[in-house]
Amino acid sequence: MRNKAVSLIDMIKLSHNIELSKPYIQYLCGLDKAGTYRHQEILDIQSLLAAVTLPAESVSGFLYGYVVPQLNREFDLLRISQNVCLNIELKSSETSIEKIKRQLIQNKHFLKLLNKPYLYLFTYISSTNRAFLLSESGDLVECGVAVLAETWGKVKEAGQTIDLDQVFTPNNILVSPLNATERFLAEDYLLTENQENIKSDIVGYICTKVDDRFIGLTGGPGTGKTLLIYDIAHKLAEKNRILIVHSGILCDGHRELNQRLNNIKIIAAKELRLREIVDVDIVIVDEAHRLYTDTLEKIERWVKRASATCLFSYDAGQMLSSSEKMRNTSGKIDTLCAGHIYKLTTKIRTNRELALFITCLRDLSKYRSEYSFPNVKILFEPQKYEALQVIKKLEMEGYTFISYTPSLYNYELNYQSSQHNTHNVIGQEFDGVCMLIDDHLYYTPEGRLAGKLHPNPDYLFEQLLYQGLTRVRRKIALVVTSEEMLCKILPLMGNN
Repeated sequence: MRNKAVSLIDMIKLSHNIELSKPYIQYLCGLDKAGTYRHQEILDIQSLLAAVTLPAESVSGFLYGYVVPQLNREFDLLRISQNVCLNIELKSSETSIEKIKRQLIQNKHFLKLLNKPYLYLFTYISSTNRAFLLSESGDLVECGVAVLAETWGKVKEAGQTIDLDQVFTPNNILVSPLNATERFLAEDYLLTENQENIKSDIVGYICTKVDDRFIGLTGGPGTGKTLLIYDIAHKLAEKNRILIVHSGILCDGHRELNQRLNNIKIIAAKELRLREIVDVDIVIVDEAHRLYTDTLEKIERWVKRASATCLFSYDAGQMLSSSEKMRNTSGKIDTLCAGHIYKLTTKIRTNRELALFITCLRDLSKYRSEYSFPNVKILFEPQKYEALQVIKKLEMEGYTFISYTPSLYNYELNYQSSQHNTHNVIGQEFDGVCMLIDDHLYYTPEGRLAGKLHPNPDYLFEQLLYQGLTRVRRKIALVVTSEEMLCKILPLMGNN
C-alpha cells in the first residue's frame, strides 16, 4: 500500500496554492500520480479543522484518498487505531440523504474487515457545516459537528500502520454464488459501481415490461458476471418466477442454491424443455456463449411464446472448442439483443498481477522487463506421473488443480484427470489455481501460445488453459513437464 499516514494540518498548508498543493499532497500522502487530485477536498479539510477544536495529535495519523484496489471504492479520510476506525467522507455541497447513507453503508461493509471494536462513519458537508453519522443500526443521523468532534477525540491512540491492500482483497469483498454460497445467501458482498449501475438498468428495463424481450450482459473473465446475474435474479425473484439456465455442468453450488432460493429454479441447458419456460416470468442464461444453435433458437421461440423476458450472460472470448467458434453464438445473441447489451469492464476477481501474467503467458511479446509476478509459482518436473505428485503437494498448500477436459473416446489425457476439469469449473472461482503445462502446448515463432491437436479434435488446448487460469483469485502454480516450454516461460519470472 502506497498511502502514508499524515497530519491534516500538514495537508492544508498549501491550500492557497493549487499548483504546488497537488504534487505536495501526492508526495505527502503517497497517492498514485495517475489518480485525480481534488483541491476542493483540501479546502473541505480546512473547513473541517476550523469547525472542530482538537489537539495536534488527534488530527495526525490519517490516510487520505485510499482506494480499494480494482473495486473503485475510495475513502476520503481514515484514522485507524488499535481499537477504533474513524471514517470521514467530505462533501463540499449538499448531497441527497439517500446517497450519503448508501456510501456510508458500503464503507461499513469494507471497514468491518478491519475487526475493530469501534467503527465510526461520518459525512461532513463544508458549505453548510453539517455532519452526519451512520448509527449502529444502519440509520443516518444528522449529529452536528460537535458530536463528530467528540467522537473523533475518543480516538486517543496514534494512527496504526496497516496495509489495507492486504485487508481489502477482492475475495474478502466479493463472493462467488457457486463457491461461497453461504456468504451469497447472507448477502455478505458488495457490487462495484459498474455492477450497481448495470443492475439498476437491467432491473429497471425488465420491470417496464417492454416489448423487446432479450437483454445481453457481457464481459471478460473476472468481471463479475456470475455474481451480478445471481444478484439480479435474487432481486427480481421477490415478485417474479425465475429460471436460470447454466450452459455447462451443474456444481454443488448450483444444487445448494436450487434448494434454498425462493422463486428461482436452476437447470443445465441440456435439461431445458418448453414447460420450464412457460411457467416463469424471466429466463437468465449463464455462459450463454456455449449454447448450441438449436438451443438458442428454442429459447428465443419459447420466450416469445411465454411472453417472458430473457437475460443472456456471455463472453465471446471464452471459447473452449472449434465448434463453439464456428457456431458464433455470441454474435447471434448480439443480434437478438440489439441495442440492449450491457458490458462489465473492470476485472475484479483476478488481481492485476495475475491478469497481466496470463496475458504474457498467452503472448510472450506482451512481457516487459519491469513486470513482477510474486503470486505465480513455476515448478519443473519432466516425468508426468511425478508431476502429479508435485500437484498433490500444491493442493495441500491451498491450490485447486484444474485438469484438461479429456476425450470420451481417447484416454490419452486420463492420467491427469481430477475432480475439477476445464469444463466442470465453468462459472466457478478459486483462491489458488494449479495447472499442468506439458508437450500438448507450444509457442509459435511469434511467441503466441498454441495447442497441438486434442484427443477430442473439437477442443483447443490453449483455450482450455485460459479457461482454467481465469478461475483464479489470488495465486497461480504451473507445473511444467516440457523443457522447451520451461525455456519460454521462465523469462516471465525474471523479477521474482
